[in-house]
Amino acid sequence: MFWKMAWRNLWRHRGRTLIMTSAVALAYAFLLLAMGMNDYAYYRMLDEAARAAGGDVLVHGDGYWDSRATDLVIPDGVEVLAAAERVPGVAVAIPRVLTHGLVSTSADSRPIMLQGIRPELESHMQDHSRHITRGDFLRDRPRDGIVLGARLANRLEVDIGDRVVLTGTRPDGEMTRALFHLTGILETGTRELDEMLGFTTLEAAQRALEMGPAITQVGLLAEQGVTADSLAAAVVLALGGGHGLEVLTWADAVPELIAMIEMDEAMDSIYMGLIFLVVLFSITNTFLMAVMERVREFGLLNALGLDHRRIGRLMLSETVLMTAVAMAAGFALGLIGHFAVSRWGISIAAFAGDEIEMGGIDMSDLVIHSLIVPTKWVVASALVAGATVASALYPAWRATRLAPAEAMRFYE
Repeated sequence: MFWKMAWRNLWRHRGRTLIMTSAVALAYAFLLLAMGMNDYAYYRMLDEAARAAGGDVLVHGDGYWDSRATDLVIPDGVEVLAAAERVPGVAVAIPRVLTHGLVSTSADSRPIMLQGIRPELESHMQDHSRHITRGDFLRDRPRDGIVLGARLANRLEVDIGDRVVLTGTRPDGEMTRALFHLTGILETGTRELDEMLGFTTLEAAQRALEMGPAITQVGLLAEQGVTADSLAAAVVLALGGGHGLEVLTWADAVPELIAMIEMDEAMDSIYMGLIFLVVLFSITNTFLMAVMERVREFGLLNALGLDHRRIGRLMLSETVLMTAVAMAAGFALGLIGHFAVSRWGISIAAFAGDEIEMGGIDMSDLVIHSLIVPTKWVVASALVAGATVASALYPAWRATRLAPAEAMRFYE
């Protein structure tokens, strides 16, 4: 009977109820959608960082990642690669030769950051061929083919089929030169990369730098459900303690990006908290105004025998019912928004320009979708429900303080 009276009271003042319900529903829906988009953005940024770093786990010569010295290589690359492939939890093991050198033509000489790769394996980590604007990305693994960034190719004034000369440093410290033919030109969307990035095959890089079987890096992609930390520990064990080698997780390799993401997440939490407080005070104010409009009604109920405690209980019951209706509507709106954003996405480049970089990682093609993290949605729902009901406590207390005689004269 009591709940029935509360329900009827809500819809006797339809306009006021709809205003309060829509305020809670919209705030709740936007909160859910914002959380879904933020969680997806963090997930994608972490995934892009792992791929840009070279893998979930990286194996190098000891000290290479800090110095990037060309003499710090993995001399027995074939054995290390085979051992890494046998580690449980490794989906793909990708060998690479990484070097900085000088690439020259008759027109100019420019610095280059050259990666010797196996394209069929590298595609598991990053599909560089999607950035190709002319030519092809080392198709059929040519013996002396090279792919250059668009800005670098323009500076060198070369086109597909032209020759370029690479000057690099061998692992023993001696300079060496090698001739390559341009097979492809790519545009990553990041100016710095397009000005100095180059790719060739692993074997071509080893021949050019006279490395024999040595490689610079093995990037490991973890199987689904395997964490980078656990995989790194297993790799160290499989490599006999990693003597002469360093084994890093991608988070150890790009800590500046992790710090940026954590800072961004903290700022988002503060922003969400402030929005939540504004909504909470707005709802409390709306409830308080509703109490002031119903002073005469509460006085009449009190005069008819409904004591102060029951008046307060009636108001809280109305709030609980209104909150349930509002949150059901808000949850439906939040899900609709989630499915819409998940399907079509929101391109970051459309708002922030073509070149977006975080911690050296290209984010220009990042499209934000929405990701549901059930724990966060449950906690947010509980907070919204609790805060909305709590916002009615003070107005309910004010309603219980009204003297019947004063309340009946309120509009006189």
